[in-house]
Amino acid sequence: MTRQLAPLPQGAAEPLSLMHRACFPEDPWDAAAFERLLALYGVFGYLAWEGEAPAGFILVRDLGAEAEILTFGVLPGMRRSGIGRALLDAAVARAGRRGIGTVVLEVAADNEAARRLYDAMGFVQVGRRPRYYRRGQDSADALILRHGIADRAARDRAPG
Repeated sequence: MTRQLAPLPQGAAEPLSLMHRACFPEDPWDAAAFERLLALYGVFGYLAWEGEAPAGFILVRDLGAEAEILTFGVLPGMRRSGIGRALLDAAVARAGRRGIGTVVLEVAADNEAARRLYDAMGFVQVGRRPRYYRRGQDSADALILRHGIADRAARDRAPG
């Protein structure tokens, strides 16, 4: 199957909400929430496709010197195949082309797979939001992570 990444098209709110529900069933965002986000200045993102099937998405907001990953998910049946890394790489690269110095995101402290991906890509923890994510009757802390785009470029150029 051929993997493709494409910029978010017009009218993506409904498909994004369906994918978000599949990725985050405990706290899905509806199409109206995505419509509001997509209308914000500086928002960009990508859809990932495996052949003809949607596989994942990333939504980012350019805040000037920093970009915030608003939401990011890979459909459950497509996880652990490099799609998440490809989406994250594309978003960080686009932020870099825009002259943005850092990318921030929040991740659930109990999301080990995502935390491994972010760690491998050079994100570091800079904060914590207690009890931020809903887990039925429970909750999970959000870890605030930051990635320096200039730091990544320097690492990529380093010999060795």
